[in-house]
Amino acid sequence: MNRRRREILRAADRLVAEQGIKALTVRNVAARTGIGASTLRYYFPTQQDLYTEVLGRTFDAQLDDLNIADRTLSPTQRLTECMTQFLPATDADVPQLAGWLRMYTATLEPDGAQTRLLSAFGQRARTRVDAWLATLDGEGALRPGSRNHHTLVLLAMIDGLCLGLITPDTPFTLEHAKAVLVDVVAGVVVDESTRTRSADDTS
Repeated sequence: MNRRRREILRAADRLVAEQGIKALTVRNVAARTGIGASTLRYYFPTQQDLYTEVLGRTFDAQLDDLNIADRTLSPTQRLTECMTQFLPATDADVPQLAGWLRMYTATLEPDGAQTRLLSAFGQRARTRVDAWLATLDGEGALRPGSRNHHTLVLLAMIDGLCLGLITPDTPFTLEHAKAVLVDVVAGVVVDESTRTRSADDTS
């Protein structure tokens, strides 16, 4: 990474840590870095580019590739493990989804910062899920359809599950959400045993 770009990102990280995401503007980061706004825009042409990079790295740190490349495990198991990271870890963590919902509702009356935050996280989520699917695609483990379509299906499912979990008086539980996740993943990937049976059926 270019030295100046690293300096900009370090300054942006400090700014967010001290003042919150609303302080993350081209003008503020340029001032903190000690450069002009035009120089910063050379590295990050738009405010959204800056948001996506700075906040996206925070998002990335919360996700792991886990066993996605471990072919001793089934594709379904590997992708389910990875996608489960988007759900609360325990029932006690479900209330934390309120912050996720606030980001979505803020876009109805945009205040700028929340909208850019949601966009940054959305872009990073699509990139990460697509990378997991690319690994499985290289093994011939994806069902027919574009990776982009599969990515959108998986992320739409996650949004729906999270909304279901925080709906007042819902009977929907985290256990239910994980069971639905398994079902949807099974519609995206094909395990080796399934591919073998299909080949035998056509022979």
